[in-house]
Amino acid sequence: MSEGLSTKRSLSVTALRMFAERGIDAVSLRELTAAAGQRNKSAAQYHFGTKEQLVREIFEQHTGTVNQRRWELLAEFGYDTRRLSVQELAGALIRPFAELTRPPGGYFLRFLSQVSNPPWVYALTQADPEVTSSLRFVLSTLASRLDRIPEPVLRTRLSLSTTLAVHALANFEHAAPHDNPVDSARSDLFCANLVDATVGILTAPVSETATQLTHQLADAPAEPAWPWYTRIDAD
Repeated sequence: MSEGLSTKRSLSVTALRMFAERGIDAVSLRELTAAAGQRNKSAAQYHFGTKEQLVREIFEQHTGTVNQRRWELLAEFGYDTRRLSVQELAGALIRPFAELTRPPGGYFLRFLSQVSNPPWVYALTQADPEVTSSLRFVLSTLASRLDRIPEPVLRTRLSLSTTLAVHALANFEHAAPHDNPVDSARSDLFCANLVDATVGILTAPVSETATQLTHQLADAPAEPAWPWYTRIDAD
């Protein structure tokens, strides 16, 4: 690895940890450069230009790994040869994220929970759409499986379940004591419960109140664009 690439990777790894532990807004590029042991105070700016670009590159790198793992799970389930159940699709949605909480753990879920909200979510609008291809496939397939549910209700449920998963796993990542030999089992149990909860959210009966409100809002302006993690309108 060349010195330039080594420096860039060191900055990226340090940024992920600092953003996860302290918050993206609380870390300046100059602080990051010092924490990464770089004598050139402009190293982060040289390699990434802006904090937004740094955030985007961290997102693309780690989400790309999650994306690959999700496609592997879908292949194991035989997504291209049979109709997957809601339980299987929920597992494909959650498990690639949850596996990141296994020992030795990491920082990405805490980073992701922060970057999923404004203003940093806007930095992802230019991210490579390929890194979320499996996520969009799962969400669009879930939408087709659950087409009996009114579209506004289903849209909210998909957003709610994905947001819940990201933030719940971020909290688990932060709290999990990874020096305990039963941590893998604890992580897997947490994941299983989260998958079951997701299925419950998605398949719960639609109440009369929700149905009535859906009819009332039928002619209302369209909802704001979905966050990056619930968009199913991109190819």
